Amino acid sequence: NTADKMSDELDIDCNWDEVYTDHTVTTSSQSSEDYAGAETYTASEKSLHDHLYWQSETYAWDEYEEIIASYIIDNINDEGYLSSDLEGLLESINANEADVPKLKIEALTDVLSVIQQFEPTGVGARSVQESLLLQLATLPNDPFVVTAVQLVTDNFDWLSFHDHKRIKKLYGLNDDELTHLFRLIQSLNPRPGRAYAKTQSEVIVPDLRIKRAKQGWLVELNANAFPRLSVNSAYVDLAAKVDNSEQSKKIKEQLVEAKGLIKSIHSRGETLLRVGRFIVEKQSEFFEEGEQSMKPLVLREVAEFLDLHESTISRATNQKYIQTPRGTYELKYFFSTGVSQYGSEDQSATAIKSHIKGLIDNEDPKKPLSDNKLMGLLEEKEITVARRTIAKYRESLNIPSSSERKKLNQFKL
Repeated sequence: NTADKMSDELDIDCNWDEVYTDHTVTTSSQSSEDYAGAETYTASEKSLHDHLYWQSETYAWDEYEEIIASYIIDNINDEGYLSSDLEGLLESINANEADVPKLKIEALTDVLSVIQQFEPTGVGARSVQESLLLQLATLPNDPFVVTAVQLVTDNFDWLSFHDHKRIKKLYGLNDDELTHLFRLIQSLNPRPGRAYAKTQSEVIVPDLRIKRAKQGWLVELNANAFPRLSVNSAYVDLAAKVDNSEQSKKIKEQLVEAKGLIKSIHSRGETLLRVGRFIVEKQSEFFEEGEQSMKPLVLREVAEFLDLHESTISRATNQKYIQTPRGTYELKYFFSTGVSQYGSEDQSATAIKSHIKGLIDNEDPKKPLSDNKLMGLLEEKEITVARRTIAKYRESLNIPSSSERKKLNQFKL
C-alpha cells in the first residue's frame, strides 16, 4: 500500500621557576591493548578554537587569507601557542589546496600577525617570549612596561636564571622598582589559551573505531556518533491518508526534508568510513609500531583514491576522531608531508619528528645533541634530512637549540 511504499523510500620553554612554571608544549598518546572507552578531554562552554574561528569570521579576509587563517587556527594548541612552524604550514597548504596558487611565507606571516591581535591576548605566539611581548604591547606605555619589553626582548634568559643583579644594573632599578617590574611580568599569562581550557565535564565521542581482525584492521563507525535514524511510521501513515489540503502538503514536505536529512547523515557517515579505512590501510604500520612508522599522506592522495574533491575530504575529517589501541586521535593527525629519500621511500614529517624527539629525549644532558649531530644520527637510521629541516622540525616540537638546552640543563642540575 501507499504507506508501506513511502516507509520503504524513507528508510534510509623555558624554565621559569618562581617567575613561572616551566612551559612545555607536548603531545601524548595513550598506549593500551584494550579500548578504554571514549577518552575525556577538557573544554569550557566555548573552546579556544571556537573563539578564534568566531573572530576570524568577523575579519575581512580575502579568499586565500581565510584558508591560511583556518590552517593557523587549527594548529594553535590548547595553551594558545602555534604548534607548527609557518614553513611546515606553507608546505601543507601548497600540497593540499589545489585551488590556491602557490603561496609564499609572507602570506602566512601577514595572516598570523592579524590572528595574534585576537583574544585572548598573546594567542598565536610561537614561544613564551613572543606571547609575553604581544601582551605587553597592549598595556599603557609607562616606564615599567617599556623596561619589561626591553628585558623580555633582549635578555629573556635573565628571567629564568633570576639574574636580579644584572637586571637592576642594566636598567638602573632599585629593589622596589625591580619588585614592581617582576609583578608586572608575573601579571602576564604564559598560557593564554588556558582561559578556554577544557574541563573534565566534556567527553569527546570518537567517530570511528578500529580493532584487530584476522585479516588486519577493522574500521567501523561508532554508533554513538552516528545513530540510526528513521521516520516515525505514524507520520508516514498520516501522509498516506490525508488529501491535497495545506496540511497534507506540509506533512509531505516535512517527510521529504526528513528523508533528505537521513540521507545526508548516512552519506557523511559512509564518506567518513571510506576515508577512515583508507587512512588505516595507509598508516597500518603506525598502529603496529608507532609514530616513527607514519607514512606521508596528503588530502590530494585520499581524494584521488576515493574519487572525491579535496574539500570533501577536508570537511569529512575536520574535528573527527578515531579510537585506536594506541589512543584516540584526530584524523588530521595522520596527514603530513613527505621528505624525499635517495634510494628509498619518502619519510613523513611526523615520523622524522618522532625520531628527533626520541634522540633528544635520550641525549646526555651535559652534552645535548646539535642539529648537525642529529643529522648524522638520522643518517645512521638511513633517514636523510637537511640540517635546516631538522632545526625547523625541532622548533615545531618546541625543543630549544642544543646550546639553550645545555643552559637549561645546567640550571636544573
